[in-house]
Amino acid sequence: MHTTLAALVMPPFLPLLGLLLAFVLWFFPATSPFAKLSLPLAILSFAVLWVCATPAFSFWLGERLDRISAAPEAVPQAVVILGGGRYRDENSGNERLSATSLERVIWAMEMSPPQLPLMVSGGRVYEGERAPEAELMAGVIQELFQRPVTWRENCSRTTAENAVNSAALLHDSGVESVVLVTHWWHMPRAAEVFARSGLQVQPLPVGTSAELLPRAQSGLLRWLPSAPALLRTQVYWREWLARRWYHWTALPPVRISC
Repeated sequence: MHTTLAALVMPPFLPLLGLLLAFVLWFFPATSPFAKLSLPLAILSFAVLWVCATPAFSFWLGERLDRISAAPEAVPQAVVILGGGRYRDENSGNERLSATSLERVIWAMEMSPPQLPLMVSGGRVYEGERAPEAELMAGVIQELFQRPVTWRENCSRTTAENAVNSAALLHDSGVESVVLVTHWWHMPRAAEVFARSGLQVQPLPVGTSAELLPRAQSGLLRWLPSAPALLRTQVYWREWLARRWYHWTALPPVRISC
């Protein structure tokens, strides 16, 4: 799903837009039916923004995502690690793996079968990026863990492209079943699209939804807004929307050159 379109239908933009519209309607003539909508719209928008920023709601939404199933009787032949972004210094141009990408790499090294060959998948998502994410991941794996990387899928910009590009490379090598490594909230969408691309998937998610609600956020604190909770709500909401989008759209073509 296009990033801009997703941002328009996610908090905080949508409830803030509702508050702005309520403010505009407030200045309509009192006899206008639109003026009467101002207060209800403002209350509704404020309530939606409040709820979306609470740990209780982000926990509930995250639990809705944490439902995946493994391919029956599939013997994995390779490990696929999906990129999760990078940090880039705009002044120097230096690039390194984001915390999300690094977590996936470390998790794969610790939890996946060590005898299986590795694939890293991720390209250049934004203009001006130097190395593909796959190259950054491969460098960390080889430098810190001394494990070879058999395949580097360098051209993907989305999860769907991760899947079709990776499947094309793996099928050429006779691989039909993989251990897929990504974060738990991303896994349902990733596993579905990899399965649609013709691969049998054994999910190896980083973390679970059970880690969402720390003990410090119990009782009344669960219903008090916080910036981390709103950020988690954005992530899970985007995943929910993107998963529906992928369900109704065709897979992209394989990107041969990038």
